[in-house]
Amino acid sequence: MGVWKSLLERAKEKKDELQRKAVRKAARGAVEAAGKVVDAASRVVEDAVFGETAKAEPDEAAAPPDPFAKLKKAEAERKAAERAEKAAAKARARGEDEPRRK
Repeated sequence: MGVWKSLLERAKEKKDELQRKAVRKAARGAVEAAGKVVDAASRVVEDAVFGETAKAEPDEAAAPPDPFAKLKKAEAERKAAERAEKAAAKARARGEDEPRRK
């Protein structure tokens, strides 16, 4: 009897979990649809207030700045310094005053 009870409880828990997931998915869909409605309404209001405006295409140049630009620059400078140091060490090992140029 205990086995059947535990199986029934598991089935009921799984059913409840699936219902919660379905409700969440429906709520996300409703929020997305509401957002689209708000966007469309705002465009209509904007056109009514300001008249027909030319639709501006987003600029590629107006892309957000790279948050890691400073780190990448510092890394590139560090690597360049390491290459220069290696070249100088090789030149010293060969007995030359200045490293060879490519």
